[in-house]
Amino acid sequence: MAAAAQPVQPRPVAGRDYPSNLAEFFDRFQSEADCWNYLVRLRSPDGFRCPSCGGASAWLTERHLFVCAACRHQTSVTAGTVFEGSRLPLLQWFRAAWLI
Repeated sequence: MAAAAQPVQPRPVAGRDYPSNLAEFFDRFQSEADCWNYLVRLRSPDGFRCPSCGGASAWLTERHLFVCAACRHQTSVTAGTVFEGSRLPLLQWFRAAWLI
């Protein structure tokens, strides 16, 4: 099990913290981890909050699920998004969204 879920960087700001051209996009999103970390920063700018109990502490499983330390509720960074339930890699989704 991994360490508690804490954002590494502050929340991205629309229009400023998103690539403005394709070269910047490819520099910013080179891997699944880059995409996943971006979603974590967007969805949890102040750190993890359990959607079930509001707890602020969680650990990350190998399957990239957050598990609340208080109530053991499991959630994903893609829950409630267009990415939820998709088997496509986030990197592929991000690239498709950029092209549209």
